[in-house]
Amino acid sequence: MITNSKLTIYHRSQVKNENESLRNNRFKLKVIKLSVGGLGLVIAGAVLQFKYTGLLDILGDERLATPILLLAAGALCSLLGFLGCCGAIRENYCLTVSFAVLLTLVLTIETAIAIAAYALQEPLQASLSQQLTLGLQRYNRSAGVRMAWDQTQKQFACCGVHNFTDWNTPPDSCCIQVLPGCRLIHQNLQPSGCMERLEHWLILNAAMVGGFSAIVGSLQVIGICFACCLSKSILKDFHDSYY
Repeated sequence: MITNSKLTIYHRSQVKNENESLRNNRFKLKVIKLSVGGLGLVIAGAVLQFKYTGLLDILGDERLATPILLLAAGALCSLLGFLGCCGAIRENYCLTVSFAVLLTLVLTIETAIAIAAYALQEPLQASLSQQLTLGLQRYNRSAGVRMAWDQTQKQFACCGVHNFTDWNTPPDSCCIQVLPGCRLIHQNLQPSGCMERLEHWLILNAAMVGGFSAIVGSLQVIGICFACCLSKSILKDFHDSYY
C-alpha cells in the first residue's frame, strides 16, 4: 500500500526533475544563442576581411585588426557554446564550470579591447591619415598598392587622401565618369578625399559591430549566470546522492 508520505516524496521528486529539465533546456537555449551570435561575428569578420581587401592593402603593415578580432572572437564563442552544450547535456560539472570560467575570461578580454579601442580612437585616426599618405606615395611602385588604391577610390567614390590635389596626376579611378582623358578634367574628379569617406565608414561600422558585440556580450553574461546555477545544481545533486 502506497502511503501519503511516499506519494509526497514521489511528487517532490517529479517536480524536482521537471525543474532540472526546464533549467537545462533554458541553459542549452542560451548557449545555442551564444553559438549563433559567435557565428554572426565570424561572418561579419569574413565580410570585412574579403570585401575590403584593397583598403587593408593600402594601410600596409598596420592593417585594420577588426576583421581578425571578429573572426577570433566569433570562433571562440561558437567553440565555447559547443562546450556549454556538452556540459548541459551530460550534466558534467567540470565542463560546465570550464565553460563559465572561459566565457568570463573571453568577456573580460573583449571589454578590455573595447575600452582600448575607444581610448585610442584619435591616435588611430592620425595613423590612418599617415598610412593613406604612405600608400599613395607607393602607388607607382607597387602593383598591389595601385590595384588597392583604384579599388578603394571606386568603392568609396573618393580621390586622394584629402582631395584630388594629393595626386601629381590623378588616376582614372578618381573620375566620376570614366572617359578618355577624364583625369585631366578637374570637374570630373571625385571632390571628396578618401580620408573623410573612410572615417565615416569606420564610425558607421564601429557602431554596427559595437551594437552586435553588445548583444553577444549580453548573451555571454546570461550564459555565465546560467552556467554557475547549473554547476551549483549538479554539485548539489551529487552530494544529495552520495551523502
